[in-house]
Amino acid sequence: MRWSRPIRPLAPRPLSSSSRPARKLVRINGTDSANILARPPAGGRHSIVRRIGVVLVAFLVVSLLGLAGFRLAAYVREADVAQAIAPRTGRFVETGHGRMFLQDQGPRDRIPIVLIHGTAAWSEFWRGTIDHLLQQGHRVVALDLPPFGFSDRSPTGAYTRRDQARRIIGALDALGVERAVLVGHSFGAGATVEAVMLYPTRVAGLVLVAAALGLPPEGTEVAPASRVVDAFLNLPVLLELVVSATLTNPLLTRQLLATMIARKEAATPELADILRRPMTRQGTTRDFVAWVRGFVSPDLAAVSMSSSRYREIAVPTRLIWGDQDTLTPLAQGQRLAGLIPDARLRTLASLGHIPQIEDVTAFRLALDAALADTFPR
Repeated sequence: MRWSRPIRPLAPRPLSSSSRPARKLVRINGTDSANILARPPAGGRHSIVRRIGVVLVAFLVVSLLGLAGFRLAAYVREADVAQAIAPRTGRFVETGHGRMFLQDQGPRDRIPIVLIHGTAAWSEFWRGTIDHLLQQGHRVVALDLPPFGFSDRSPTGAYTRRDQARRIIGALDALGVERAVLVGHSFGAGATVEAVMLYPTRVAGLVLVAAALGLPPEGTEVAPASRVVDAFLNLPVLLELVVSATLTNPLLTRQLLATMIARKEAATPELADILRRPMTRQGTTRDFVAWVRGFVSPDLAAVSMSSSRYREIAVPTRLIWGDQDTLTPLAQGQRLAGLIPDARLRTLASLGHIPQIEDVTAFRLALDAALADTFPR
């Protein structure tokens, strides 16, 4: 008989990652089963994609409904006729380029100072400046450049710089004015400079305030709008939705004004009300869309887009600029001062893009000095 030694059972030991037995791979249709187990279920991945798509579609629908609400509100709000709501301090004149609304005050034997506003403003936005100049004994003419204010709007969207320059000169013709000193602010400075270049004999002097001229860098040409921008501009319905939610939205007027200035407290409710007043005119949003197309796309035909033409300006020119202007930085004013032969730049400390409302006293002192230089009293 053979005897065997008893076998002692071994105590179980936890398996480490290194000591665990390798999984047995089974090939299913040419694919390792381990790889199949490591993959997330295809249905789960597709479910996540579907959920993201639903959220995006829902967001887009809600956004479009919100924009449509703004457009409907604008349609209801824009019901007034210009003549019914224009201030009695002004009048309409025939210019050959549509009727223009203007405010003409002061002695008729003086060379008039013509005030030309910027984007979304109109003649009454100059009210403080108008009253000051009248006290100084000047004749003051403040214009409404369409589509802003109460002047006739173009049925064809003719709002190029050349079109606006013709309106400025047409207004002078209607008033029987041979020569005037032009004061252009912001985007209105483009039409102002265009008028100086096209009709130099009609201008006695030039004052530019925070001029938004969009000049290309020296030695380069203005580039046309990109294809993406062109495609966007050819979607009038979408443009109307966007404009009704922003430019013509009375809920945003004061906030948009505040974004343009360094001293935010200057964006008062009273000034916001002035800006809102013409926006209840019939078709305001639709007409602003026509203007936006020209605002976004560079005006390639404008002579004022050529930096070399500025060297031909022969009238005394004064530039007024806030050193905290973020829309048209001070460097642009310094460049203009170097381009125009008889130009001087006056910088206003701690002011932004609309100095005439940010610091009334400082701006009036600068304007008085500029006018004293540009024409004899």
